[in-house]
Amino acid sequence: MKRALAAFVGFAFFGFWGLCLFAAPAMAQQFAPNPIQDQVVLNLAVEDWVPTQTARVVLNADAAIQGADAGKTRDELLAAAKKTAPGDWRIVRFDRSTDPAGLERWSASLETRLAESALGGLADRAKQSSRPGLQISVAQIDFTPTLAESEAARAKLREALYKRASEELQRLNAVANDRKFRLARIDFGTVQMQPHPMQARNMAAAAPGADFKAAGGEMELSQKATMHANVTFSANAPKD
Repeated sequence: MKRALAAFVGFAFFGFWGLCLFAAPAMAQQFAPNPIQDQVVLNLAVEDWVPTQTARVVLNADAAIQGADAGKTRDELLAAAKKTAPGDWRIVRFDRSTDPAGLERWSASLETRLAESALGGLADRAKQSSRPGLQISVAQIDFTPTLAESEAARAKLREALYKRASEELQRLNAVANDRKFRLARIDFGTVQMQPHPMQARNMAAAAPGADFKAAGGEMELSQKATMHANVTFSANAPKD
């Protein structure tokens, strides 16, 4: 019995160490340190134009109404905006209060996008859409691109940066002798938009008594956009 127990213990002991010796190469391979990487980091920049054929237009509406007329005032606000310029007008701000005379005071902002050809005489048409108890005025006109236009421009800028990075990689490998660099990382920065020169003019057109004089016909306007990217190239360091 003692001999059998001793044999079992010996078998278990040597079996354990045999298993460890067998697993050691696999573990060493699994936890082997990564090779040292040499890196080259560049900052690249590209620019392009973001075109837009429409302007963002905001109207202010101020109304004094009696309580019985409150139900139809919203529709009247939208009708007055569409009379100023046909478009898909949306109420984006609404404030309601009561004055000392007991009349309800409504203050609202309506927004849409219009082609430049629709901007001529906009302030005059806003006055014509007004009446006693309802005043419409132009609050803002700007040529900020739509989200879809901005996203399309960003995609185009990224494509240009990818091309620039590929060209730089080819130049680097051409002078790196037997080294083989690869594109390891590219970090895109935010897009910087340069306001269109007409932006200040458009904002001034929203001032009381001012008007926007369109050049006639629809004109595509653009803003300059710049995008930066940090690009990292890497290659295995030569062994000593």
